[in-house]
Order: sequence, then C-alpha cells, then structure tokens
Amino acid sequence: MPNELLELAKCLESPEYFIDTYVKIYDATEGTWIPFKLWPEQKEVLAKFHDEELTVALKARQLGLTWLALSYALWLMMYRSVAEIGLFSRRETEAIYLLSKERLQGIFEHLPDWMKAGYYYSVDSAKMWQLNHGSATRAFPTSAGDSYTFTLALVDEADLAPDLKQLMTAVKPTIDAGNKMFLISRSDKSKPNSHFKKIYKNAKRGLNNWSHIFLPWWVRPSRTKGWYDALKRGYMADEGTLDTLHEQYPSTDTEALQARTLDKRIPPAFLRRCYEELEPLQELPPGCPTIPGLEIYVLPEPGQEYVIGADPAEGNPNSDPSAATVVDSLTGEEMAVIEGRIEPTVFASYLDTVGVYYNDAFTMIERNNHGHAVIAWLVDNSELAILEGHDASSTSKPKLGWLSSSKGKALMYNSVTDAFRDQETVLHSFPTFVQLASIEGATLLAPAGEHDDRADSYTLAIVGAIRVSNEWLID
Repeated sequence: MPNELLELAKCLESPEYFIDTYVKIYDATEGTWIPFKLWPEQKEVLAKFHDEELTVALKARQLGLTWLALSYALWLMMYRSVAEIGLFSRRETEAIYLLSKERLQGIFEHLPDWMKAGYYYSVDSAKMWQLNHGSATRAFPTSAGDSYTFTLALVDEADLAPDLKQLMTAVKPTIDAGNKMFLISRSDKSKPNSHFKKIYKNAKRGLNNWSHIFLPWWVRPSRTKGWYDALKRGYMADEGTLDTLHEQYPSTDTEALQARTLDKRIPPAFLRRCYEELEPLQELPPGCPTIPGLEIYVLPEPGQEYVIGADPAEGNPNSDPSAATVVDSLTGEEMAVIEGRIEPTVFASYLDTVGVYYNDAFTMIERNNHGHAVIAWLVDNSELAILEGHDASSTSKPKLGWLSSSKGKALMYNSVTDAFRDQETVLHSFPTFVQLASIEGATLLAPAGEHDDRADSYTLAIVGAIRVSNEWLID
C-alpha cells in the first residue's frame, strides 16, 4: 500500500508523475487497459502542454497524443480547482466518444480506488461529465462551444475539422486569459491551405503565439525501419505515390505539410535531396542589413558572386507579399530571403541594400505589373546589375528583368526543377520549401488561397544564376 498522502502530493505537483505512475489507457491490440508508460517524446509534449498556453501538434497516426491530452485534462479536473474542459472534434459523436468511459471517463475509472476516494459524478451525460467539486468536461462538435470559458480547450484531429477557423474565432477568446488550447492532428493533404496548417507554419516561424510540436512515425518504439519500408512498398504498389504514407506516417513536417504530389511541378524527392533546413540567423555581424522582412541564412563570402531573384507585389495590406531570394551564383545555395507587403519603390531600396551587402549582387526581377516600378527605381538609384530575361535579344533595346508570361513561367520552373534534380541548389528555408512543393504542374501556380511569392523569387534567382554563368541561351 503506497503512502497515499505522499503519492497525492506527488501527483498534485507533477502531471507527468500522475500519468506515468497511475493512468491506464485502452490498448486495442491487447484488448485491455494498460499502464500509460510515457515515451521520452510524450514527456516532452506533456511538458509543452503544461508550460505553454497554446500548443499546435502535427503528428503521425497512433502516437498517443490524444490519450496524453485527455490524461492531462483529467489531471486538471482532479488537481486544479474547478477546471472547465472543452473537448472538440469534427463531429459531435466523436467528441462524445472522447468524453466517454472508453476515453476520458475510462481513464478516471481505472485509477486506484484510494485515488478516486472523495470524488463522485455530479453530472454524467453523453455531453457533460462533472465531478462533485465542480470541475467539468463538455463535448462539442467544432461548430459549437462559444458560450463557455475553458481552462483547457482540446481540439482533436484539428486539420480534419471543416470549420476550425470558425471555432478559433468563437472559442479562442474564451481561453485568452491564461488558460490553454491544444490543437492535435495528423495532416489532411486534401486541404493544403487549411487553418490548422497555417497556425503550425506560422508557429514554426515565430509569427504567432503558438508553440509547435511535430512527432514523426518512428516515435512509437515498436515501429522499425522494416515496418516503414513495407508500408512504403505497399503504398507505391497500390497508389503509385507516397502521398498517403506522408499523410498518415510522415518522417518530417515538410512531408506532412506538402500538398499531394502527383500533379506537382517539382517532384518532392528532388526537393528533399536539396533541402537542408536552417533557422534564420539571430545574431548578425556589424554592418549586416536589418531591414523589415529580411531572413539571413548564410552570410556572404568575399569574392563570391550572388544573385537576387525578386517577385514584386503591390504592397498594400490586401495584396500578395513581395519576396526576394539571394542565392550563390556558383552553388545555388539559398543565402537570404526578404518577404513582406512592401511598396514597390521601398522594396527596390531593400533589394539595393541587400544586394550591396552580398557583394553587389546581380538581380533578376519579374518584369510584370509592379516589377516595372522596381526596375525603374533600381535603374535611377542603384548600381546593381539588372539581368535580362528569356525574351532579350542582342539586336534590340535591353529588356531588363524577367517577363513572367506562360512561356517565361515554364522556362523558370523547367530550370529550377532541373537544378533540384541535378542537386545544383541548396534550399534552407522551410516556408520556401512548402511553397515550391505546392506549385501545380498544370498552372505553375500555388493552389487556390496559397502564396507562391517565395517560390517564384527562388526560381528567378536560379535562372539569374544560370544567366550569370552564361548557361542561358537568349531566344
């Protein structure tokens, strides 16, 4: 018999101790309730659940995160005064299941009797479970729940919810006073522009207040490389693509987030071979530009030539972002990115500042719409060399910049696909990777609602590097 008061004190102090020592979960393989012995990765996730207010978790299937979140919710109900828990799923029946004796209530029922002593159900219905001291859990579809203030709002399979944005608008303000919200989901590749994916991607870039988590397929200890390879062969044989594998059992978050690949211009295998993810440098040397929207991944080397590809936009709050990418003209390595809703002449001045820093870089600017204003500003105010595009001719007036016609787009993406295929470029930026992976083969555009500014600027930089290397034939 344990020292019950001492054990209760330990559980009160540590949700990890409570879950790892006393919680049981249902194992469908064994057909029984088994101790929830936490893997190291689950302990790391639990620490984030406990320490952070907003957590978005992207994961492979069957990694126990829903069980973990429900166990934490029960800890709040038992050891925090009057906790109000909201369980949300895409359908009401699924939310009710989370609350039932097969899930949350089942966890409680399988605690030791001495630990449950003093607790009884004051409300026990399909949609609400309340303990006698006032803590309660309610089950909702993602289209409801806005009339409550929650200690914790848990949204299960959040990427599969058709109305997640509506839920966030309604429910998130109720937990903004220091309470918690968890979004947990595998990826739904049929929705490349989903609200869940936007939250995750922005969290990874530090653009919102969410803490992000990714758990790959191999976190589950029983899963081996042989198990994964057998799945891989099966999906390729049945579907001719690894899209479903990467949706259900991703190895990286880029696999999980990228759109379906059968109709994509750049094969994902080409991209992955050239992708070496880096975070933008946080500590910059003296003299380094600090303009808004600039991310520097690699500093310039003396004597090396660089090229900036630029995709200008209008620069108002409702326009697409403008983007520019700096690459090494010899290796194709991504060095820096500028992105933001920046007025064309201001964007041109940023190109000049960054171009000077990168050894008076060459520039390849999209010569469409607002690109004309950018080119005109650079001609009048900058000494940077502006490269000519595919429609230039040695016998006519110079045509500075790249005309992004249907032919121009095709040439751009042919060139960048060849560079990835032949491993003649190195990509560091996660947002650029995601955009390049999403470009449709038929239109050479991002899917509806997605941006392609970073993808286009990267591609312009690559064709500029080819131009500098005298490998581009003007037609």
